[in-house]
Amino acid sequence: MNERNNLPSSTTRVVGRRDVVDALHGEMRRSRLISIVGAGGIGKTTVALAVAERAIGELRDGVWLVDFAPLRDASLVPSAIASATGLTVHAGDVLAALCRYLRERETLLVLDNCEHMAAEIAACIGPILAEAPRVRLVTTSRVALDVAGEHVHRLAGLAHPASSSGLTAGEARAYPAIELFVERAGERLESFVLDDEGAPIVADICRSLDGIALAIELAAMRVDVFGLAGVRKELDDRFRLLAGRRGGLERHRTLAATLEWSYDLLAANEAHVLRAVSVFAGAFRLDGAAIVADVAEAEATTILARLAGSSLLSVETDPAGTTYRPLETTRAYCLERLAGTDDEPRMRRRHAEHVAAVLERASTEWEQLRSRDWGAVYGLLRDDLRAALAWTGALATQRDLRIRLTAAGIRLWNHLSMTDESRHHLTRALADIVDAGLEGTALEMNLQLALAGAILYTRGVVPEARVAMRRALAISERLDDTDFRLRCLRLISTYELFGGEPDAGIRTLESFLSLASAEDPTAMAEGETHLGVGEIFVGRLEDARRRMERLRAERSQDFNDTRFARFQYSNSVNELVVLCHAQWLTGSPDAAARSADLTLEYAREARHELSSSIALAWVCLVDLWLGRQAEAERHADALDELVERHGIVTWRPIVSFVRGALATLRHAGSDEGPRILERAITEFRATGHRARLPYYLAVLAEALGKHGRLAEAETTAGEAAALAVAQNERWCLPEILRIQAGIHAARGEHREAESLLRQAIAYADDIGARAWRGRAEAELVKMPRPGST
Repeated sequence: MNERNNLPSSTTRVVGRRDVVDALHGEMRRSRLISIVGAGGIGKTTVALAVAERAIGELRDGVWLVDFAPLRDASLVPSAIASATGLTVHAGDVLAALCRYLRERETLLVLDNCEHMAAEIAACIGPILAEAPRVRLVTTSRVALDVAGEHVHRLAGLAHPASSSGLTAGEARAYPAIELFVERAGERLESFVLDDEGAPIVADICRSLDGIALAIELAAMRVDVFGLAGVRKELDDRFRLLAGRRGGLERHRTLAATLEWSYDLLAANEAHVLRAVSVFAGAFRLDGAAIVADVAEAEATTILARLAGSSLLSVETDPAGTTYRPLETTRAYCLERLAGTDDEPRMRRRHAEHVAAVLERASTEWEQLRSRDWGAVYGLLRDDLRAALAWTGALATQRDLRIRLTAAGIRLWNHLSMTDESRHHLTRALADIVDAGLEGTALEMNLQLALAGAILYTRGVVPEARVAMRRALAISERLDDTDFRLRCLRLISTYELFGGEPDAGIRTLESFLSLASAEDPTAMAEGETHLGVGEIFVGRLEDARRRMERLRAERSQDFNDTRFARFQYSNSVNELVVLCHAQWLTGSPDAAARSADLTLEYAREARHELSSSIALAWVCLVDLWLGRQAEAERHADALDELVERHGIVTWRPIVSFVRGALATLRHAGSDEGPRILERAITEFRATGHRARLPYYLAVLAEALGKHGRLAEAETTAGEAAALAVAQNERWCLPEILRIQAGIHAARGEHREAESLLRQAIAYADDIGARAWRGRAEAELVKMPRPGST
């Protein structure tokens, strides 16, 4: 994909549409929504792409094509648009995330082949137009979308002579329909030349085809077999039959008749292969065509070349090789011919089995290939996976194959960040796991762990995620699968640590490290890093710092390691975020600042969004502690962008918290800070994110106190202290005590305040939190002495 557009690298030369393209390109300056409407095969996509190519370079954020032809599930319309624009969304409300993402962008979206889900696409276009004022849209459809502000351009057929009488070759060439016919006939038959004798015949052919571009191309490709006069006769016979059967010609019937004629001229084995490949949702490769058609690859190679030569398939190249694709009109016609035949279930099953097999192979290659290369090879299977799941999901007899497909799709869904879509399929597959006789198998284990991760991304730290990961762990232990046991333990520890159970998280990580030490030492660093997180939370600050410093000294960066995302994100980034927190808390602010900056450098180097989000989420807090307000704001904004793009709901409350804390620091007399902080607390609780919640509550209490709301401040600070004890989050107790002291001091209760400050200092000494000690000491120095005024 070009970083400014995803248009095809080369498109067919536009014949006879220059004026239309010019007019629509100009209309873009006046209308934000242009719909190109017309019959199938008339050239809507060609015109839309030509307009889009003109717009490249004119719009700051590029031009993006969304082809809806392969899509059959209307609920995925927002996801299709998001994916094409580069937005990967984990959250459930994809349309809302898409609108937020597009809000400040200046871009053109080309929505192609909209007719089969026009209402659903229109329902997405409305909010986009309303919320993203710099976004423009060009759509192609057989029907208008009926959206407010829509400029509808009804595309006519290519111009052709009204009469062929006395027409010369020179006169004929002035008509776009004849120009297209001559160009395609010349590609098919090198010796073809339009002369005065042939001009009236070509004119008759183009007129009979109503100037429909695809129909003209199909007819021109048969000149080598029938000659001009023969092509005209064949079409005339076909149209007479059609007229007698249906009582008149319309454009869609003209194209249908031309397709039917072209299809009927195919050899039996060619027609068989064309029907077979119509079940592919998008582009396909040679091996897939051979498998679905149940023919040898050598035979498939020859047949696909013939079909491409007859304009029934297009041929494209990508980094992984050659792909083929039927036009949507051709695919639809062939699917009609296939429907209800004995071949259809056989071909669809072979297609589903092929998709499952390729994705299973893809999973084994994931560790050997670079992420970009893996995506280039296997990314085009997305729509075929959807199609195969839709077919198997509609038939109870295909339950086992649907479960197999779901398991095979996990790696692809993860790669494409299609988390919410995967959650739907994973949930359905697991609901059938017992009846399928697959309970307790490696397949169920894989599904359960994937579901747990999907739930954590899309819903937060909720009980359903724990149930799934515990089930996956139980199966991995019974199967003695070390890799999965480690992955399960690692995910469970994350759930526990960030769900406010640091002691449980530490115990889980100790089990992880024991297993890794004995059976897979390559996983040790991951376990130790997360143990460092737990150590910070429970107040073993020096232990965490020494552990992270040792790991940093022992290990190299993991950015080029194909296995670095085995446990979801870069451990080099994770080590540094833990280290910078430990350094600041233990009294080394300069070292913490250097580590924080290096963390962000490493995150950029990793080129991995989840790793970047972790870096920003942790560094934001260090920025606040260091007093780097501008950096905290900038990093919170960057994190917000990642949250919007990728729906990483875990970190959304962090953004709100940092903004609320900054507002409190900058505008002490305003209620903006407390209001934003209260929203952050609500967001933390809604997502089950309880780690550091005692600290966040304490900061809210301090903000309330500065705003004069002392009763609320005291209640909130008390809640923070009680929660810190209940969760054993000892790391922040000195700061909570300092904040409670400040509330008492604001009431004039100086004796109580001084007592709390001395407790804070003692507690800070106990856990080695020299940073908190310094803050409490500074407050103690300012306390009025007995007898002072």
